[in-house]
Amino acid sequence: MSSWFGGKEKKPEIVEAPKKEQASWDDRMDAALPQKASYFDSMRTSAFVNHNLVENYMEFWAAIKVDPANDQWRVMHYMVYDLDKKDGKFVSEKVTKQDVSFPEAVAQISRAEYTAGKLMTHADFDMETQYPAAQYPEMKVHFYDLPHFKEAANTEGIAFDEFGQPYRRIEGKIFADATFKRSEVGATVLAVEQARDNPAVRAKIEGGILSDLFATASDRSASLNNILKIAESLSVMDGFANQVGSFYLAIQKAVKADEGFEKVEGLTPAEKDEALRRAQKDVSGLNADNAFRKILGDTIPDMNATLENAKRIGVHVEPFQKFTAECELYTNLLFASQNLAKLERGFVSANNSDTSLITQIRESVDKAQRKFTELGGTQDQMDKLKAWVANPKKDPIPGWVSGFLSRYYTSRAKVMGKVAERKAGVSAVNTMSTAVKPPVKDEFNATALQQPAQSTATATPAATQQSTPANTDDAPAGFEKYGNVLTSSKKAPGSNP
Repeated sequence: MSSWFGGKEKKPEIVEAPKKEQASWDDRMDAALPQKASYFDSMRTSAFVNHNLVENYMEFWAAIKVDPANDQWRVMHYMVYDLDKKDGKFVSEKVTKQDVSFPEAVAQISRAEYTAGKLMTHADFDMETQYPAAQYPEMKVHFYDLPHFKEAANTEGIAFDEFGQPYRRIEGKIFADATFKRSEVGATVLAVEQARDNPAVRAKIEGGILSDLFATASDRSASLNNILKIAESLSVMDGFANQVGSFYLAIQKAVKADEGFEKVEGLTPAEKDEALRRAQKDVSGLNADNAFRKILGDTIPDMNATLENAKRIGVHVEPFQKFTAECELYTNLLFASQNLAKLERGFVSANNSDTSLITQIRESVDKAQRKFTELGGTQDQMDKLKAWVANPKKDPIPGWVSGFLSRYYTSRAKVMGKVAERKAGVSAVNTMSTAVKPPVKDEFNATALQQPAQSTATATPAATQQSTPANTDDAPAGFEKYGNVLTSSKKAPGSNP
């Protein structure tokens, strides 16, 4: 079509509407909890294999806390292409343009897992078989070391409906148009109990208690009483840490291992040697035959007694008491396991008639079961522990014992650093000049010995001189030589107090 003047009409330009950013997850409940994560700083989905027409790959989603101060999380999508081959690839991409809150991060990766699980092109992926953590360090860091998002969210108090949608609560109550499985709601109701049972969470609880314990000592305005109380608490808890160290070494003696404190972190080499020396005092003369009886008869009771002392001076000892109970449970199970191994070795002998080992095994398992019941364990869980006893390929010294010592000494070192900063700050405070310091004796009173300006060349001997106060009304009779002190206490006009 041509215009009046014979020219061609210009086609109108097509202007695309601006793309709207995807709406953030919002439950419209400002008062709902949790509003931020208290225990976790990362989480992930399960792994899926993506079957498509171009190239198959494994994928999963994760959320990482990138701004702890504001509790901002970054949601990531990870894709793995034939990582077991030379030309394998590990690809990462951001899911959200901006960092999001913890509840929204939970919603984002929950939606991703739910969608992936429903797609025909996706299937579950056996990560441990294909990419074991020991052989693929990148998978250990990005996948294995991260908790599943439902474990993290449940522990923090978020419930999921039947479609995987997260819901927060107000005063423990759910306000939503949704259907929940009873087990799911129960998991969030018991969030506090779950928190104590999760090793990573328990570490943060203990770390928090240690921080509370030491925080006053690093406060610039700490009073003398506060510092003395902290010193008393620190002395008791250091004793408990020494006892845990002795327990750790005694277990090594019992299983004929010699790790020492190699796995304990948070100490300088000199401090580690000193801590090891203190712990070794209580394990001298121990061997595989008497170590278990020493632990159960002396070390565990001593640890409990130390915690009772700590409780009396105001330390919150519940997590440490539970740790001690777990040490006792573990010792009984390991004792039963060692005796079971002896019993099995005796089977090859036709003259084997040692029934005392059977009795010891049963006694140890019964004690372990009673302690496990006190800790709130179920019979199903206890059956798994019994299977651990019979497993010949287990690790007899799990990492949680050395892990406790590492957390304690690391927390202690951080707070002692703050104490050093406080001392440095105090030393930088302006002090009174020498001119206003109280004299002890005349010969040490520099101000009293100052020579006044003389009009003649002949100076009067210093011993016969006395300085005259600037205002004799301020210096009572008989105290004229201390006038520099007494008059200096007066505030100058306009001076700060």
